[in-house]
Amino acid sequence: MSKEQDSDKPEVIKAEARGKGRPTPTRKEAEAANRRPLVPKDRKAAKREARARRDAEFQREQLAMKTGDEAQLPYAHKGPVRRWARDYIDARFNIASYFFGLALAVLLLVFLQILNPDIAVIAMVILYGVMLIMLIDSFIASGKMKKKAVEKFGDDRVPRGIRWQMFGRTFYPRRWRRPIPMVDRGEWPAGAK
Repeated sequence: MSKEQDSDKPEVIKAEARGKGRPTPTRKEAEAANRRPLVPKDRKAAKREARARRDAEFQREQLAMKTGDEAQLPYAHKGPVRRWARDYIDARFNIASYFFGLALAVLLLVFLQILNPDIAVIAMVILYGVMLIMLIDSFIASGKMKKKAVEKFGDDRVPRGIRWQMFGRTFYPRRWRRPIPMVDRGEWPAGAK
C-alpha cells in the first residue's frame, strides 16, 4: 500500500464507552427498592425517636424565641418582614401592654363590688373606657405598621395576617414578648418614620 492510499482512508475515532455503568434494574427490583413498611417493626422505638426529634426541634425554637436567633425561629416568626414588624411594634409605646394589669384590676373590682356597689360601677365604666382606648391604640399601631411595611417591602412580600399578629403582640408586656424585643423603645427600624 502506498502513502497516497493511506491518506484516502477516513480516520477512525474510537468511541468511548458511555452509559451508567450498570444494567437497568428490572421492574421487580425497582419496586422492591421503593417498598417500605407502612408500620415500623418496633413501633414504640419509632414513636420514641419521633418524639425526641419533635422535642429537640421545639427546644431549638424556644431557645431562638428567647435569644432572637432568626435562623431557628418557628415559621410564623421568620423572615425580614416579620422581624421589621416586630421591631416597629417594640419600638413604640403601647398602652395595651398594660392590659394584664387592667385585667387584674377588674378581678379586684369584682370583690370590691360587694363592699360598695356605687364605686365599683364607676370604676368598671372607667376600666371599660381604658380597655376601649387600648383596643383603638393597638388597632391604629398595627394598621400603621402594615402600611409602612407595604411601602418598604412591597405588597407581595408582606405576609397575610401580620397585622393581627402584631395587634396581639401589643397586648403583651415587653418582657413577656416572644421572640424577645431586639430594639429599645424609640429605636425605630429603617423606614418606620
